[in-house]
Amino acid sequence: MESYCKWCGEHERERERERERERRSPALKTGIPIGNLTSQVFANIYLNEFDRFVVCILKPKGYVRYGDDFIIIQESEKALAEHRQLAKKFLKEKLKLYINPKQNIVAPIKYGIHFLGTHIFPTGRRLNKRNKRRVHERLTLKNVSSYNGLVQKHAKSERVKEFYWQVLRRLEEI
Repeated sequence: MESYCKWCGEHERERERERERERRSPALKTGIPIGNLTSQVFANIYLNEFDRFVVCILKPKGYVRYGDDFIIIQESEKALAEHRQLAKKFLKEKLKLYINPKQNIVAPIKYGIHFLGTHIFPTGRRLNKRNKRRVHERLTLKNVSSYNGLVQKHAKSERVKEFYWQVLRRLEEI
Protein backbone atom coordinates (compact mmCIF):
# COMPACT_ATOMS: atom_id res chain seq x y z
CA MET A 1 0.00 0.00 0.00
CA GLU A 2 1.59 3.27 -1.11
CA SER A 3 0.66 6.39 0.77
CA TYR A 4 0.58 9.98 -0.50
CA CYS A 5 3.10 11.14 2.08
CA LYS A 6 6.54 9.57 1.60
CA TRP A 7 7.15 9.63 5.37
CA CYS A 8 3.82 7.89 6.14
CA GLY A 9 4.41 5.40 3.33
CA GLU A 10 7.81 4.44 4.76
CA HIS A 11 6.27 3.84 8.17
CA GLU A 12 3.37 1.89 6.66
CA ARG A 13 5.82 -0.44 4.87
CA GLU A 14 7.81 -0.89 8.09
CA ARG A 15 4.64 -1.76 10.03
CA GLU A 16 3.74 -4.33 7.37
CA ARG A 17 7.21 -5.91 7.62
CA GLU A 18 6.89 -5.99 11.43
CA ARG A 19 3.44 -7.64 11.21
CA GLU A 20 4.82 -10.25 8.79
CA ARG A 21 7.74 -11.02 11.13
CA GLU A 22 5.31 -11.43 14.02
CA ARG A 23 3.11 -13.81 11.98
CA ARG A 24 6.14 -15.99 11.14
CA SER A 25 7.61 -15.83 14.64
CA PRO A 26 7.37 -19.04 16.67
CA ALA A 27 7.40 -16.95 19.89
CA LEU A 28 4.38 -16.65 22.13
CA LYS A 29 1.76 -14.25 20.83
CA THR A 30 1.79 -12.08 23.96
CA GLY A 31 3.17 -8.65 24.63
CA ILE A 32 3.96 -5.78 22.32
CA PRO A 33 7.30 -4.60 20.91
CA ILE A 34 8.69 -2.18 23.51
CA GLY A 35 10.57 -0.06 20.96
CA ASN A 36 7.26 1.30 19.70
CA LEU A 37 6.27 4.71 21.16
CA THR A 38 2.73 3.51 21.91
CA SER A 39 4.20 0.45 23.63
CA GLN A 40 6.11 2.72 25.99
CA VAL A 41 2.93 4.62 26.84
CA PHE A 42 1.00 1.38 27.35
CA ALA A 43 3.78 0.05 29.60
CA ASN A 44 3.47 3.15 31.79
CA ILE A 45 -0.31 2.83 31.96
CA TYR A 46 -0.29 -0.92 32.59
CA LEU A 47 2.51 -0.85 35.18
CA ASN A 48 1.09 2.15 37.05
CA GLU A 49 -0.75 -0.29 39.34
CA PHE A 50 2.56 -2.05 40.06
CA ASP A 51 4.19 1.32 40.84
CA ARG A 52 1.47 2.09 43.36
CA PHE A 53 1.81 -1.38 44.92
CA VAL A 54 5.57 -1.02 45.36
CA VAL A 55 5.51 2.56 46.67
CA CYS A 56 2.43 2.32 48.91
CA ILE A 57 2.50 -1.31 50.12
CA LEU A 58 6.13 -2.46 49.96
CA LYS A 59 7.60 0.98 50.77
CA PRO A 60 11.21 0.18 49.80
CA LYS A 61 14.15 2.47 50.47
CA GLY A 62 14.31 3.17 46.72
CA TYR A 63 12.34 2.27 43.60
CA VAL A 64 12.98 3.22 39.97
CA ARG A 65 11.10 2.04 36.89
CA TYR A 66 11.69 2.92 33.25
CA GLY A 67 9.44 1.12 30.77
CA ASP A 68 9.51 -2.53 31.78
CA ASP A 69 12.78 -2.34 33.74
CA PHE A 70 12.79 -1.62 37.45
CA ILE A 71 15.03 -1.59 40.52
CA ILE A 72 13.97 -2.02 44.12
CA ILE A 73 16.48 -0.92 46.79
CA GLN A 74 16.16 -2.17 50.35
CA GLU A 75 18.28 -1.95 53.54
CA SER A 76 18.59 -5.69 54.20
CA GLU A 77 18.82 -8.76 52.02
CA LYS A 78 16.00 -10.39 54.01
CA ALA A 79 13.61 -7.48 53.40
CA LEU A 80 14.62 -7.42 49.73
CA ALA A 81 13.92 -11.16 49.36
CA GLU A 82 10.47 -10.65 50.88
CA HIS A 83 9.73 -7.68 48.57
CA ARG A 84 10.99 -9.67 45.60
CA GLN A 85 8.52 -12.48 46.27
CA LEU A 86 5.62 -10.09 46.86
CA ALA A 87 6.44 -8.16 43.66
CA LYS A 88 6.66 -11.38 41.59
CA LYS A 89 3.35 -12.56 43.05
CA PHE A 90 1.65 -9.22 42.32
CA LEU A 91 2.94 -9.15 38.74
CA LYS A 92 1.85 -12.74 38.11
CA GLU A 93 -1.59 -12.63 39.74
CA LYS A 94 -2.74 -9.07 39.08
CA LEU A 95 -1.01 -8.15 35.81
CA LYS A 96 -0.31 -11.61 34.30
CA LEU A 97 3.38 -10.70 33.87
CA TYR A 98 6.50 -12.69 34.62
CA ILE A 99 9.99 -11.55 35.53
CA ASN A 100 12.79 -12.85 33.32
CA PRO A 101 14.95 -15.07 35.58
CA LYS A 102 18.13 -13.82 33.87
CA GLN A 103 17.25 -10.24 34.78
CA ASN A 104 16.07 -11.01 38.33
CA ILE A 105 19.30 -10.16 40.15
CA VAL A 106 20.08 -9.29 43.76
CA ALA A 107 23.36 -7.44 44.19
CA PRO A 108 24.96 -5.28 46.89
CA ILE A 109 24.87 -1.66 45.84
CA LYS A 110 28.55 -1.14 46.71
CA TYR A 111 29.51 -3.21 43.63
CA GLY A 112 27.26 -1.14 41.41
CA ILE A 113 24.32 -2.18 39.28
CA HIS A 114 23.78 -2.22 35.54
CA PHE A 115 20.60 -0.36 34.57
CA LEU A 116 19.56 1.17 31.23
CA GLY A 117 23.02 1.18 29.69
CA THR A 118 24.80 2.64 32.70
CA HIS A 119 26.67 1.27 35.68
CA ILE A 120 25.32 2.98 38.80
CA PHE A 121 27.44 3.15 41.96
CA PRO A 122 26.79 4.83 45.32
CA THR A 123 29.31 7.52 44.34
CA GLY A 124 28.24 8.08 40.71
CA ARG A 125 27.58 6.42 37.38
CA ARG A 126 29.25 5.68 34.05
CA LEU A 127 28.22 4.53 30.61
CA ASN A 128 28.75 0.86 29.89
CA LYS A 129 31.36 -0.12 27.29
CA ARG A 130 28.78 -0.83 24.60
CA ASN A 131 27.27 2.65 24.85
CA LYS A 132 30.71 4.31 24.92
CA ARG A 133 31.61 2.46 21.73
CA ARG A 134 28.30 3.40 20.10
CA VAL A 135 28.90 7.10 20.86
CA HIS A 136 32.32 6.94 19.20
CA GLU A 137 31.04 4.96 16.18
CA ARG A 138 27.85 6.93 15.53
CA LEU A 139 28.95 10.46 16.33
CA THR A 140 28.01 12.89 13.55
CA LEU A 141 27.49 16.63 13.49
CA LYS A 142 23.73 16.06 13.45
CA ASN A 143 23.67 14.13 16.73
CA VAL A 144 26.58 15.74 18.60
CA SER A 145 24.32 17.66 21.01
CA SER A 146 22.41 14.52 21.95
CA TYR A 147 25.57 12.54 22.62
CA ASN A 148 27.07 15.52 24.43
CA GLY A 149 24.20 15.41 26.92
CA LEU A 150 24.59 11.66 27.37
CA VAL A 151 28.34 11.87 27.96
CA GLN A 152 28.11 14.86 30.30
CA LYS A 153 25.40 13.18 32.36
CA HIS A 154 27.10 9.80 32.76
CA ALA A 155 30.86 10.30 32.39
CA LYS A 156 33.71 11.72 34.43
CA SER A 157 35.37 14.95 33.34
CA GLU A 158 38.27 13.23 31.54
CA ARG A 159 35.80 11.23 29.42
CA VAL A 160 33.91 14.43 28.59
CA LYS A 161 37.20 16.00 27.45
CA GLU A 162 37.91 12.93 25.27
CA PHE A 163 34.45 13.36 23.75
CA TYR A 164 35.16 17.03 22.94
CA TRP A 165 38.44 16.07 21.25
CA GLN A 166 36.58 13.52 19.18
CA VAL A 167 34.05 16.18 18.14
CA LEU A 168 36.92 18.48 17.12
CA ARG A 169 38.47 15.68 15.01
CA ARG A 170 35.11 15.19 13.28
CA LEU A 171 34.90 18.91 12.57
CA GLU A 172 38.39 18.85 11.05
CA GLU A 173 37.32 16.03 8.72
CA ILE A 174 34.77 18.30 7.07
